[in-house]
Amino acid sequence: FHGIIMGYSRQIYSLARAGYLPARLATLNRKTRTPHLAILAGGVVGIAAIFSDSVISISGMPLTACIVTMSVFGAIVMYITSMAALFKLRRSEPNLIRPFKAPLFPYAPAFALGMAVLCLVAMVWFNPLLALIFAAMMLGGYLWFRSTATARERAGLDPQLRALS
Repeated sequence: FHGIIMGYSRQIYSLARAGYLPARLATLNRKTRTPHLAILAGGVVGIAAIFSDSVISISGMPLTACIVTMSVFGAIVMYITSMAALFKLRRSEPNLIRPFKAPLFPYAPAFALGMAVLCLVAMVWFNPLLALIFAAMMLGGYLWFRSTATARERAGLDPQLRALS
């Protein structure tokens, strides 16, 4: 239980430091040097996640199963995006020095891209409501990303993310 709350708290704190969430969630208590608001918010999210699984059901599945299914949607979309980016980069920067080789390029990546698209179609076919929820969440995330651009610019570079040299 403690690990769940602290996991959410760290994510909330990091997102606030980067400018994706209100900066107030990243403030540290002067005396203890801990992000009390992020810990409190993480606790609320963690407790809600634990107790909502038996209450919330979507398409006949408990919340945990729905979250796993939406994670699969995310993984497939990310894989499709990476395969498409591989083809785009090879076309736009053919002479770029690459530290790795794409085996059997373009055949193996094209096959992998096709299979990933087929998997996505199957996932949408068998989980239409979750696909709509996933698409809405992706759109919401994109709109949030666009709306927080100035906050991220003002946040500056996080010293913990400085380049190693």
